[in-house]
Amino acid sequence: MVYAHDSKSCSLRIEGSIPSSPTIFLAKVFLLALKLYNPIMTKKVDMRDADFVKCAEVETKMWRDYYNHHFVRLTFYLLLSVKLAFKASWIVSIRLAWYSGTAAAIYRLKKGHENYPKVLKRLEKFYKIASDHVVAPFDYHRAAQLELEWWDIHRYPEKYHKTLEQSIAEAAAVVYHCPPEALREYGRYRAEAAKMLTHENDKHPEKNDWVKIDNLLYKTWASFGVAVRPQQ
Repeated sequence: MVYAHDSKSCSLRIEGSIPSSPTIFLAKVFLLALKLYNPIMTKKVDMRDADFVKCAEVETKMWRDYYNHHFVRLTFYLLLSVKLAFKASWIVSIRLAWYSGTAAAIYRLKKGHENYPKVLKRLEKFYKIASDHVVAPFDYHRAAQLELEWWDIHRYPEKYHKTLEQSIAEAAAVVYHCPPEALREYGRYRAEAAKMLTHENDKHPEKNDWVKIDNLLYKTWASFGVAVRPQQ
């Protein structure tokens, strides 16, 4: 799963905030992983066996770094986040992080002038890699569409009749082959956390209530694990 938050002011400062040498190095690592990847040699995994407690720990750090503009460290936590959630190898994780990160950056930088086809193309590549990697492939086209939909509902709620909670649940349901109703609580927790990180708070990250946000993210992943794992 990919998470893009509405933060135009933050995004416009990315270029000046990241030292050029780490950025170039990371880009080269990503490009090398693109060349080395071979889906035939990739071991299939069951995403439902992921350590969702660790997923919560990493995501809380990732959100903090995003809103406090620590972008180099954010890149590492994005990579670790997809590795944990999809139980992927480092090569697969690098590819996933590349496409999810670039999709989020393009969407974030173009507020008011969103290039939806360009963002959707990267999300489809992200979910295609994930689908090829798991024991239960899913409709990656639909997954990408729903991912972009909830990003847009978060940014422009007035444009949609669907709630953010419902959209988040539907997006995850496609990937994990479960009914959206089972993910209703998960969607509610994640939406509540996302709504706390407003555009104004992004300008003043010290105003974010990180204790409450962290607590909501832990509840998000705990609820998610209960919903997607088979009942014993």
